[in-house]
Amino acid sequence: MAKLHLAAAALAAAFLQAHEMEFSDLRSLVDKTQTDLRTASDLAHGNKQNDRYHKAQDHLSKLDRSLAHNKYNKGEMNDSIDEIKSMLDHNTLQVRLRDALAHDLTELKIARDRR
Repeated sequence: MAKLHLAAAALAAAFLQAHEMEFSDLRSLVDKTQTDLRTASDLAHGNKQNDRYHKAQDHLSKLDRSLAHNKYNKGEMNDSIDEIKSMLDHNTLQVRLRDALAHDLTELKIARDRR
């Protein structure tokens, strides 16, 4: 019986470690996206463009805060994706930054769809 409890505990520990690693990977993606947003925001022109950057950053920050506590916040993920898409649709961006953010957006969508 003790071996069964030990095996169950080991399985639970492995599951938690895999779950934490998944959140760690997602947090790395959030960090990369925030870095790309900061770089792009330095080149923003006008209040509306700056507002889009700040909204996207805010939602990503809230998502990261949840992930840091091993919780996935689907609403913040969706809001982050929507704000980045809006920014790509409406903001003037350098080609390199547009490509980086478009890649980030695709990666965030893939991560969301895996949840």
